[in-house]
Amino acid sequence: MSDIYEIPDSYRKRIFDGRWFYDCAVVDRNTVSFVLFDNGPEDNGNRAFGTVRFGMGSCLDGRRYTGFLFPMLGVAPNLGKTSVMLGRVSGVAVHGDAGDEKWSNIPTSPDGPVRTSPSNVATIGGRLYVCANWRHVCYLSDKREWVSIRHNLADPPSKRVTDFGFDAVSGFAENDIYAAGGEGDVWRFDGHLWRQCQIPTKLLMESICCAGDGFVYIGLQSGGLIRGRGDEWEVIHQDNMSVPFKDIVWYQDKVWCTSEYGLWTVAKDGKLVDADVPPLASACAGNLSTADGILMVAGLNGAALHDGNEWHRLV
Repeated sequence: MSDIYEIPDSYRKRIFDGRWFYDCAVVDRNTVSFVLFDNGPEDNGNRAFGTVRFGMGSCLDGRRYTGFLFPMLGVAPNLGKTSVMLGRVSGVAVHGDAGDEKWSNIPTSPDGPVRTSPSNVATIGGRLYVCANWRHVCYLSDKREWVSIRHNLADPPSKRVTDFGFDAVSGFAENDIYAAGGEGDVWRFDGHLWRQCQIPTKLLMESICCAGDGFVYIGLQSGGLIRGRGDEWEVIHQDNMSVPFKDIVWYQDKVWCTSEYGLWTVAKDGKLVDADVPPLASACAGNLSTADGILMVAGLNGAALHDGNEWHRLV
């Protein structure tokens, strides 16, 4: 089994040497995508966006781009095995069954699909969803069009836009989506309308996960964490880290959190604990992605994958 997730040295030298993982995404248990930055003290604007396929017919394919400031990576299953890279200012690129190319930017207007550039992505109900400031959410349709689901969402007060959402989105299903951002600005979408949730904190909200235990977990500034649903929430962890959790995911009946500082899980009593993983995995902290029974962690020091039974160091 371990040989399946081994990346040949020729691939490592051609693609991964001299670069680090800025983001990652699991497409299925035999396919993962990545965005790489060149090593160096400053960002030179070069991006390597590609996909590794394991098992029979294994291959590594990718393309170099420039720009895509602070890119984010998501998966659009409704378009086949397709990964999508979005720049936080501009830029849309796809890799996989939907093509290997750059697309037009997501249209911007006060009515959507977004008003400003995207801030976060998530796969919900087999489609890629995108959230943005001014409380905007949209998804990528089967026709490769960006469709707004803003509906009844009101603009935030114009003088305090940065105090509101959205900076993160997640969902249990297409009719049970949560979006969060700013200082405690959390909304739930029931498939028709949005309703604002009452949250017991005004800390900045940075990441979100609709978990398999039925709760929504929201990562706060400085590494804090709240848990709840609807209007019932509790702060389960407070911290003073200099960075928040970049990703929160549900895998093997646990909530997993990561930042460049480490890898953690949430215990049954709600406490945040260091993840019980080997050094080959903890060394790769920075980004998390899960799908189809596998978990990928990737960051400054490489990438590792858990296949449901054991860990494999990829790079």
